[in-house]
Amino acid sequence: MRGQLAFALAALSALSVIVAVLSFGLRPDAFFVGDPGVKLASTRNALRFPTHPLNIPLPAIGTEGTPHVESFFAVHGDHAHAVTSEFFPLLSAPMLAAFGLRGLYVLPALGFIATLAACAWLAVVLDPRRNAALVVLAAAVGTPFLFYGLEYWEHTLALASGVAGTALLLDAARRRPGRHADAGAAFAAGLLMGAAIVLRPEAACYTAAVVLGSRTLVHRPTWRSLAVAAAGISAALLPLEVYTIVHFGSFVPGHISANAGLVDGLWPGERLHLASDWLLPSGWNTAGPLRMSSFWSVAPAAIFGVAAFAMRTERKERPFLASVAIVTTLLVVLTAPNDGGGQWGPRYLLFAYVPLVLSAADAVQRFRRGIASAMLIVVLLAACVWVQRAAYRQLRGAKATYGRVVDFVARNTRPSGPVVTDVWWLDQIASSAVDRGTFLFAGEATTGHDIVRRLSDARVAEVTVFRSREVSADLDGWTPASCYEEQAREELDVRGLVAIRLGLHC
Repeated sequence: MRGQLAFALAALSALSVIVAVLSFGLRPDAFFVGDPGVKLASTRNALRFPTHPLNIPLPAIGTEGTPHVESFFAVHGDHAHAVTSEFFPLLSAPMLAAFGLRGLYVLPALGFIATLAACAWLAVVLDPRRNAALVVLAAAVGTPFLFYGLEYWEHTLALASGVAGTALLLDAARRRPGRHADAGAAFAAGLLMGAAIVLRPEAACYTAAVVLGSRTLVHRPTWRSLAVAAAGISAALLPLEVYTIVHFGSFVPGHISANAGLVDGLWPGERLHLASDWLLPSGWNTAGPLRMSSFWSVAPAAIFGVAAFAMRTERKERPFLASVAIVTTLLVVLTAPNDGGGQWGPRYLLFAYVPLVLSAADAVQRFRRGIASAMLIVVLLAACVWVQRAAYRQLRGAKATYGRVVDFVARNTRPSGPVVTDVWWLDQIASSAVDRGTFLFAGEATTGHDIVRRLSDARVAEVTVFRSREVSADLDGWTPASCYEEQAREELDVRGLVAIRLGLHC
């Protein structure tokens, strides 16, 4: 057992170094999609306004705040709120203050390593004969976890917390079979699961799947232990709930209510779309899967894990693993507000990979002897490495491309100078170069004209307008009925972006 622990710690240490090296090969000021950019805006706001960190000031014209924000920021009175996880930016703020933009990636990387450790812990809790190091390696190279450990997202922290809570709860039940588990351990397990839910709402689906699946275990938690764990979950959710009630006068947190609004009367058809988009395999080319949202095409361990369920085994917790994978997937498909947007594998389904990793590691551990088995393992390992290479190239390529947008915006704006745009994603992609206090979003052409006219009336000397040939009906800069004239124009061959600098002439 000590030897296996040493191997697992050595694997975690080596992977920590690999993550650090890979991270330094990526631009820290650009993101794979817009979501991390929204989180960066919230994180910076937490540093600027520590007494009310979630209240983002509205963009101003003169001294007057305006409601001209895009849909990822919800107006609430004299301020706005980012429609993302409320607490992740707060946790990230000290890292941003200490290490600059590189600090944004500290918690995702730590979450990735902690997720691997939690998977190994859960594996050994379920069966001490499991090879913890093998589980660590299977989770690291056979799932999308590494991808999310390299981007500014809260997924790996939620995974680590939820899986660690599961391991703690089941470990307490194993140590006291047939009796009430230690209340402290059950409550702590609930706190960890609750923290996962606060970070990622779909963790609730995984938690429900664990509770249901635990009834198939030989050493299952008692109902009293589950009740104590539920109290721990409630305690973890309580601060956000109190804040939501006091600040919004609602019981549903803003992140959840905003996303819930995306589910409309087309719910049955949307469920079919999600199931086909996520659960059908994707074809591949030399760059990677043609459809990066496919659950299977980005995770060889998941495929191998499902196949392993058909093999004979003496492990008695297989029904638990299968039920957690199936129930988690089913509940997420039924409740997801959207398809998750740009992603590497369905990010709402990351928890479903955990039981499949354990199943895949079981199969590898069983077949590690013999030439045929060795060849199978080599092929599986090669497939895993190829997938991880494709994931990293996709991430690096997207960051490089959107880094050009960041540079373009930074080059064409002035410190504290107003920016007007009808490109809804620009402030997200170029978040590191955007001052939220002066970024005005014009959802309609009439709004753009009105904003420019008001800036003109306020005698703002210079304004930068960003349009896009893909989005905008015209590129005239909204100058009619104002004192502005075009002074300079620059175009970028990324999404047809055009920067128009306007200056007063009357």
